[in-house]
Amino acid sequence: MSYLPDLDAKYQFLIDLSKRLPLIEEEEETDDYRVFGCQSSVWIVPFHKDGESEVLSFRGKSDSVLVSGIIATVLSLFAEKTPAEILDLDAPAELKRLDLESHLSPSRRNGLVGMIERIREYAAEERVKADG
Repeated sequence: MSYLPDLDAKYQFLIDLSKRLPLIEEEEETDDYRVFGCQSSVWIVPFHKDGESEVLSFRGKSDSVLVSGIIATVLSLFAEKTPAEILDLDAPAELKRLDLESHLSPSRRNGLVGMIERIREYAAEERVKADG
C-alpha cells in the first residue's frame, strides 16, 4: 500500500479488497470464531479446501467495510500456508512493508494484532491435531 499516493487512495484500496473477502456463513458468526479486541465485530473462520488437508485457509467478516479490507489483507498473508508456515511467518514485518499500521487508529491496530493472534491460534491447534 505504500505505493498508493495518499490516505484516501489507501482507504479506497482496503474497501475494494473487502469486496473480495471470502465470506463466512451466518451460523459461523459465533464466539468460537470471533476476534476479540477489535473495535468492530470480526470473525475469522479456518477451513481446509478439498484435497488440501495440510493447508489452512480462512474466511472472514466484519460489520465494517474498512475492517473487512484489513481482514482481507491479513488473510492474504496467511493464504494457502501450512500451520507451520503460518507460525513461522513474521506477519508484523510483512504488514510493516505495506505501511498499513501507520494509518490505523490505536484500536484498529489492536484489532489487527488480535486477528494475527487468532490465526496463529488456529494454526497452533491444527499443528497439535497433526502431531497428536
